[in-house]
Amino acid sequence: MNLYSDIKYIKGIGPRRASLFLKLNVKTVEDLLTFFPKDYQDRTKNTNIKDILFSNHYCISGKIINVYEKRIARGLSLFCAEIDDNTGILSAQFFRKVNPYSKFDIFAGLKTSFSLGKHVYLYGNCEIKFGQKQMSVEDYEVMEKDSDKPELFNKLIPVYNLTAGITQKVLLSLIKKTLSETSGLYPDIISHTDMLQTNTELMSVNEAIYRIHFPATLREAELARQSFALQEFLMLQIILLSAKKKNQSAKKLQKYQIKKTLLTPFKRTLPFEFTKAQKKAINEIFSDMTSNTVMNRMLMGDVGSGKTIVALSAILLAIENGYQTAIIVPTEILAEQHFLTFKNILKDLNVSVEMVTSSSLKTKKQKEEILKNTAEGKTDIIIGTHSIMEDRVKFKNLSLIIIDEQHRFGVMQKVAALSKGITPDVLMMTATPIPRGLAMTVYGEMDITVIDELPPNRTPIETFCISEDLAYANAIKEISCGGQVYIVYPLVDESDKIELKSAVKEAELLSQTVFANNKVALLHGKMKPKEKNEIMNRFKNKNFDVLISTTVIEVGIDVPNAAIIIIQHADRYGLATLHQLRGRVGRGKKKSYCFLISDSKTKTSAQRLEIMTKTTDGFRIASEDLKMRGPGEFTGTRQHGFPEFKAGDIAKDLKLIETAKNTAAKILDQDPDLCSAENAQIKNLLNSKYSYIFKVTQVG
Repeated sequence: MNLYSDIKYIKGIGPRRASLFLKLNVKTVEDLLTFFPKDYQDRTKNTNIKDILFSNHYCISGKIINVYEKRIARGLSLFCAEIDDNTGILSAQFFRKVNPYSKFDIFAGLKTSFSLGKHVYLYGNCEIKFGQKQMSVEDYEVMEKDSDKPELFNKLIPVYNLTAGITQKVLLSLIKKTLSETSGLYPDIISHTDMLQTNTELMSVNEAIYRIHFPATLREAELARQSFALQEFLMLQIILLSAKKKNQSAKKLQKYQIKKTLLTPFKRTLPFEFTKAQKKAINEIFSDMTSNTVMNRMLMGDVGSGKTIVALSAILLAIENGYQTAIIVPTEILAEQHFLTFKNILKDLNVSVEMVTSSSLKTKKQKEEILKNTAEGKTDIIIGTHSIMEDRVKFKNLSLIIIDEQHRFGVMQKVAALSKGITPDVLMMTATPIPRGLAMTVYGEMDITVIDELPPNRTPIETFCISEDLAYANAIKEISCGGQVYIVYPLVDESDKIELKSAVKEAELLSQTVFANNKVALLHGKMKPKEKNEIMNRFKNKNFDVLISTTVIEVGIDVPNAAIIIIQHADRYGLATLHQLRGRVGRGKKKSYCFLISDSKTKTSAQRLEIMTKTTDGFRIASEDLKMRGPGEFTGTRQHGFPEFKAGDIAKDLKLIETAKNTAAKILDQDPDLCSAENAQIKNLLNSKYSYIFKVTQVG
């Protein structure tokens, strides 16, 4: 048996049970070994029955002195075992649904196990009712005599995510058996570095795997998790830094000089001064572009921080040196928004701007003209969606590619974009702020620029969790003063499965009731691009008072006159999405508000919405979102091809990430191609396990 063996060949699994494990994404021996617990139950201490005073989970043990069953209702029965531990008596209870017409004894197994006089260990939630101490049993183990040692008590017990047909006991038994048969087989990279010497509490990878499943203490479990996580981070950092070195060594053909033939007049036309953060960002980007190596930079900034103006500065540097620029965005609405913004800002400069989307390429005459001008180099800036990446779109001298809202693009789309130029500089932008530790991990092969300052003219947005009636009352008041309002719903149409209000139905209802005297428009993702663009343009031109929409307005919508956004079922969104939606208002001089409507009573929902009301700092919100949602969901790392960490936790492992990055840098400085004998295992692991990821990182 090796790590890549199919688990169906493990004794006790077989093809039928292997199909159940597939639901848990466990296919190989390695998957099973690294199917780590989500939590641990502390069963190290037995509580005397006399000491049970409050409702809580307890471990108790004692002698079985009485058993009986009781019918609770027509379809529900109860099996009770009375346990005596010489300090008191407790009633251990097992509830089962029963078929009143069946002759099958659902308690037959319990009756056999719970024989009078035997010793039993129990774990479950205890309560005191009518003076009697009762336990709703979650796990038990019966011994012939009290001197026998239990397997699942007097220790920490791992708790796993399960699927129907696989129990905790079965899983634990299979993992223990597999560990004994594959002892020492897992590739151990960190033991060959100095990382274990600098932190002597950490352990080798194979010991860590065992201790994660079978720790003696919670502290040991955490140290084991950190040890395995350290190897995960080290492998990823080697991949990322290796890709970064390759990018830096790639000599580019284009040369830039800061001529200021376009940059100076552009700066003069702006009605504002650059912020310090914007100036710093522009300097970093210009430094990359004028160097001899290809730029591969991520520009992160909060909603409204002025990323577009920074990107436009880079674009004009490319154009004044005779090159073309492509700006790739995820939606036609955002493409249209950028197109109109650029046309307006650059109207007094001799710069040609075109839009390439499925809509703009539909008309034969228009398509031929756009494609011809782009191929001949007559168009300076090409703004578009994934349509830019089609084979029919040719460039004469593309030197700069800007990918906006980059997390929405898959790997192959980015590869196609890079193929449009010979050695194009790449600037990726995101308005979803990412904590530095996460950015360092996910985008480690890129240089990162953060705009952490908002322009002084941005109007602060106040956020409140209020009732629907109060939100609508404020909206009507705003409309009466000449303002406009967004109302956002999570669904386009009604759903039989989810009891949520939908945009389509509510638009019809509200236009006839609350907003009967106002002009109401509807916008959602199922509409055709042309129709969406027309509605947005009419809303921007004040033809509508209220825009009812889904999250299609999350990015790229700029309507300065809109001062209120009402988000229905706010608990259904991640914090990052709520923050993006909130950023649709506060874009003009009007005092702006975000009203969150939620019927949810859960503690988590309350915490998330409270964060939104307390801060407008996108980076703080991103950190909280990361903690609540997990790194994979937060960043879309699966889309990028990055592995889902089995033990690593980006939200709290920043020191481990830093250690791994420093160690990876040392390894690659001494052996860039990992050719030495001591690095052979690293190279083998990269080639076998992370080959796809390695390809991904080379294209950003």
